[in-house]
Amino acid sequence: MHTSTDYSHAEKLKLELTQPMFNVMLKKWVGKGELDYERYLHTDTLLALQSPEGELVSHDELMFQIVHQSQELYLKLASREMVEVVAEMDRDSLWAVSARLVRVQKILAGISAEMAILETMTPAEYQVIRRSLGNGSGQESPGYNTLRHAADGLESAMERMLARRGLTLFQVYSAGGPKDLQHVCEQLVTVDESFQGWLYAHYQLVRRTIGIDRTVKALDGLPSQVLQARMTLPLFRALWDVRVELTAGWKREGGFTPGESRSGGGCPMAAMRDMEMPVAQAHAAHAPTAYAAAAPAHEARTTGGGCPMAAMHGQHAPVAHAGAVHAPMAHAHAATAHAVPYAPHAPVAHAQPAPAVHAPHAVPHAPHAPVAHAQPAPAVHAPHAAPHAPAPHAAAAPAPHAPVPHAPTPHGPHTHSHTAQVSAYVHAQELRSQS
Repeated sequence: MHTSTDYSHAEKLKLELTQPMFNVMLKKWVGKGELDYERYLHTDTLLALQSPEGELVSHDELMFQIVHQSQELYLKLASREMVEVVAEMDRDSLWAVSARLVRVQKILAGISAEMAILETMTPAEYQVIRRSLGNGSGQESPGYNTLRHAADGLESAMERMLARRGLTLFQVYSAGGPKDLQHVCEQLVTVDESFQGWLYAHYQLVRRTIGIDRTVKALDGLPSQVLQARMTLPLFRALWDVRVELTAGWKREGGFTPGESRSGGGCPMAAMRDMEMPVAQAHAAHAPTAYAAAAPAHEARTTGGGCPMAAMHGQHAPVAHAGAVHAPMAHAHAATAHAVPYAPHAPVAHAQPAPAVHAPHAVPHAPHAPVAHAQPAPAVHAPHAAPHAPAPHAAAAPAPHAPVPHAPTPHGPHTHSHTAQVSAYVHAQELRSQS
């Protein structure tokens, strides 16, 4: 409940806000117009541009004035930025043009969002303010008129740019048209769309305050209904007309019937993926039986989806397993990895030595190799799942291994069986016990 005491506190605070304030950090008075910030921004003049507190016909009039004054400033800024775009476009500096058009679009999007502040004003409150506006209307706005004139100059610059390239807008937008010009033209469309979005926000404001109807007259005497056509009036008409021209030449032929198989066409990314699939399948063909056994578990994840890291691991796995095929003794030595961490580096002689390039792939996987047992488990892809329990021979001393000759091991795909691994391991243990 508000009392006279509450009201006196509000009046006291209102009076305080009109006086200079002492900034304890700067130890200076702010609001006298003497500081560099105030002089640079002319804040004494800027903050005096609204009606004095005692002259406001409604509390909401201050909001009404400030929002409209802010809009005029931002429209002035957008117009000056368009002038720079014209200069940059005439120099064919399309990168600078692109960056500046982003700024223009954000300015227009900002003033469109500001209209929502005025929507907090009720129709009754606006009717009070409206009596003191004379015949004023948005058509009298300097910012609105200068922006449209700047846009005309920008459209002329676009036409000069196309003439230098010897192109029409239809050629730019057709298949195979220059992407740099397409990008600039599309940004101009975005600017135009933001401008029309601002006009639509104004239309909605008028609609919720005085209503849209042919019987409702704006202050300039025109029916409020004319705003419906005005808010869709574009800045760059040619950029909108070219879409009609493109659609006029469109043909239904050449597409796919809904539900029809689309093999051989569609998304370019899908075509690239299809090209990579034979390469992945070729790698898998050279992998040992252990990798082939694990393949069904990964099959559903590697054909069009799944974690990207898992896909990367799947690409490297065939190489690592293929390296294991060419280094049979790596499996035997890996079984003692817990007792002899550096056993994989011990030299192993072969009657037909494996290519040296595969050895680095076998070494990193040694700590994950399964421990051999008298009756090996059937899951031969256990390098990723087998627990690291100490093997029965864990107490063996980490002595360097003498070169052990072996019969050549077939290098064809899927020929390195688990039985061969066990035999190699047993043979290695016998030699170690003799040494």
